[in-house]
Amino acid sequence: MHSESTAPAQAPADLLRDRLTRGGGRMAVIAATTLVWLMDLLLAQHLERDQVIEPSLKAVVTGIERAGTLVFVVVTLGLVIALLRGLRRSLFRWGLVYLSFSVLQVIANVMAMIFTSGHHQGAGLTSLWDVAAVYMESVLVFMFIYVFIDVSTPGGAFVWPSREGEPPPVPHLIDYLFISLNVNSTYGPTSEDLVSRPAKLVMSLQVLLAILILTVLIARAASSIN
Repeated sequence: MHSESTAPAQAPADLLRDRLTRGGGRMAVIAATTLVWLMDLLLAQHLERDQVIEPSLKAVVTGIERAGTLVFVVVTLGLVIALLRGLRRSLFRWGLVYLSFSVLQVIANVMAMIFTSGHHQGAGLTSLWDVAAVYMESVLVFMFIYVFIDVSTPGGAFVWPSREGEPPPVPHLIDYLFISLNVNSTYGPTSEDLVSRPAKLVMSLQVLLAILILTVLIARAASSIN
């Protein structure tokens, strides 16, 4: 008897990894990482101009923010170069450093908003733009983390729903953006099943940060209209 050998089907996360490291997928990753950096830069400049910081501490805060911005730029450039050159091992390392630093920046921005939430009385609702920026920065950063965990986990970290009789779809960046946005707003995923413990821990952190951001938003909104 003649038997044909068939290669095992690739998991959706494996197919996504190939898509993101080639062609237009690389451009989407570069654009999104650059957007996160620009958001963080705007927030850092806003913190430097913030008059609620004590003069004795302003130089220290400014120095930390500028050093953090410089590190963020270097890490982003390393990630982009590894992505364009197809250096998968370097890409994994740079991606891990980038995401770790991005989470720290999000946490620092949330903490900064908490400590200055009572100093915006009568400033109007237009002063809430930085809260919206931190919210969107959190959504984008955790979107990248879910992509990273999914493509790094054997078999994938998520179980993607599909129509009956059809194979699971190859996930897109929009799918991870949808997950991250849902976690930030409804504090949990919707139709996707999560089967990775590291991803569950990351999602728990995002929920806690989202609750803090919502608390700051309410406090700042109340102070701004008084």
